[in-house]
Amino acid sequence: MSKAKKFLIFDILLLLVIGGVVYMKGIPLDSLKKDKEEVAIEEEIEEEVEEIQEIAETTPETASEINPDEWDLILVNPWNAIPDGYLDTVETVYTDGGYLIDSRVQEDLEKMLADCRDVGYSPEIISAFRTRETQESLYNSTANKNDTAYPGTSEHECGLAVDILESGYGGDWDNAEKTAETETQKWLTDHCAEYGFILRYPKDKEDITGIVYESWHYRYVGKEHAERIMADGVCLEEYLGRTDHAENRIGD
Repeated sequence: MSKAKKFLIFDILLLLVIGGVVYMKGIPLDSLKKDKEEVAIEEEIEEEVEEIQEIAETTPETASEINPDEWDLILVNPWNAIPDGYLDTVETVYTDGGYLIDSRVQEDLEKMLADCRDVGYSPEIISAFRTRETQESLYNSTANKNDTAYPGTSEHECGLAVDILESGYGGDWDNAEKTAETETQKWLTDHCAEYGFILRYPKDKEDITGIVYESWHYRYVGKEHAERIMADGVCLEEYLGRTDHAENRIGD
């Protein structure tokens, strides 16, 4: 290679380096830092979502461990999806407020709400049975996937769970600490076991249930089981001896 060509190549490389430095100087360092931070956050969120989906899609184990006659003890959480065919055994009926619920739960649920009103409180159902399509819609439309259960892993799809708040509650309805202080919620928590219900997601059991504290979420398990669970201060996973999991906590 001639000496002239070598100098020409050197000059071109030098111009490219200088041009790159000038370009980089024109970009604020804060912008570069911000971009890196945003990318890191996005990657972290994507990883969390993938982990939750992997957990949720785990093959259900409940059906083989619980007597089929004990339908009220079905375990549904991020690690135990609703068994195939289970919903074929569920007959839903309309209940208080026009919501659907498993027909086997209707009588006890309506009696609990009626008795609560008789003592002066005002319970109102805000969510009950959800179809798979509804759960998928909720999950897909939620920006933070930790707020909603992956389709197939929500108790609401079983027809055994209801979310109840004090009628006309004007605060942050999804603030568990605040809603727990309403008189209606206090009564329900104290008396739900008498009607076969439990407070499904207590605040001190989040690492076991895999679900954040929800003071409004009640689950039917039958009177005998409910009284034992509430009296012993355990959650359903502990009652069934299924506590070998739980690090991620999501919503239902």
